[in-house]
Amino acid sequence: MRLWCRPGVTFELGQLKVLVAPAERMAALLEVPEIATFHALYLHHGLSEVLFRVPPIRSEHFEAKRCENLDDLQTAVRTSFHTVLMVEWSPIFAAGFDAEERGRRMSRLVAALKRRAESAIVIVYAPALDEALRAVSLEADQTVWLVPEPAPARATVAVAARARAQMVLF
Repeated sequence: MRLWCRPGVTFELGQLKVLVAPAERMAALLEVPEIATFHALYLHHGLSEVLFRVPPIRSEHFEAKRCENLDDLQTAVRTSFHTVLMVEWSPIFAAGFDAEERGRRMSRLVAALKRRAESAIVIVYAPALDEALRAVSLEADQTVWLVPEPAPARATVAVAARARAQMVLF
């Protein structure tokens, strides 16, 4: 069982993968026809940055669920039975914890995700990697970056002014 996210990313059964990409890339993954055939669960916090970008998925096999905090997320992961589990990571999940407590809680979440990955395709999506998600990324089977190339560095104002001044002198 596989899901493909073009270009070149394959999500397979038995693997925990972290996807760092713009919301449009995750939306494109939700639009692949296979999603309607798998039992899929999409977990998110608050207003999803991805779900509003896709037409309603008309399948009795697809479920989206809102999680209020890290405990809700961990419980939803542990109790899921779906063959595809997708988590839209939000920094709000880990907000308010000191580094030690966040580390403990993220370790429990990672353990739950890895257990689910034994019998499911597990994808943790985020538009950017934060400190808490880095803990998941370090334990994941693969972290995939599908981000646009950065814009070329712009000259600073001082460099641009100096260049203009030099052109005037000549």
